[in-house]
Amino acid sequence: MSDFLSRFRHEFRLAACTFFVLVLALGRPVVLNAQQSGTAIVFLAEPQVGEDFWSGLYQSLREDLEAGAGEVPDGVALDRNPDLLRRDDLVRGIQAADVIEVKLLGRCDVLPQAERPWLRASASPLGWVKQAAGEIQPFIFIDCQRIAQVLRPATLGLDQEQRKQAMTQAIVHVLIHEWIHVATQSSLHSAHGIERASLSVRELIASPPQARLRAANN
Repeated sequence: MSDFLSRFRHEFRLAACTFFVLVLALGRPVVLNAQQSGTAIVFLAEPQVGEDFWSGLYQSLREDLEAGAGEVPDGVALDRNPDLLRRDDLVRGIQAADVIEVKLLGRCDVLPQAERPWLRASASPLGWVKQAAGEIQPFIFIDCQRIAQVLRPATLGLDQEQRKQAMTQAIVHVLIHEWIHVATQSSLHSAHGIERASLSVRELIASPPQARLRAANN
């Protein structure tokens, strides 16, 4: 069938994407006004997370975008000031030229701490997008359980707040990486920056330069 749905998955610690058949929807479509400019990112978390998670996620995402994490060498640049919304808060009439839906899977507010046997055996990707009829769709999926597994060795010596920040920053980097695939309509990876197919854990949890400068001055 020419209109079958497929998704390409890739993990930052793997060298390439793997393609899978996918039939999955995030829910009812978002109503938008195509004449408006800007981007709206709509989040859905399963299971639900606390309010403090959202405030930390939004702050980290905005800091990364302001620091230029969404600037691609070929001239494509992600919106530095997107509207950040949760699906539960949506009302009809949202106005944005582009809408990206982000589905967070697993407990994204659970910090990587205790070792779990089923996590040790996992080799699934951190995030993926889906492709239909040759186009990369504006749906991003992020596996927080898998992120916790990858981060655990590097975060065991950190305090609770530091582990929370590491988890949030990793989610943001996965989101931006996948968003670039949507914006460029390309499944290819770059040899540099956040577009690389493989990032170290240190790179995955690194704060943007502006955030590090503010922290140093405080």
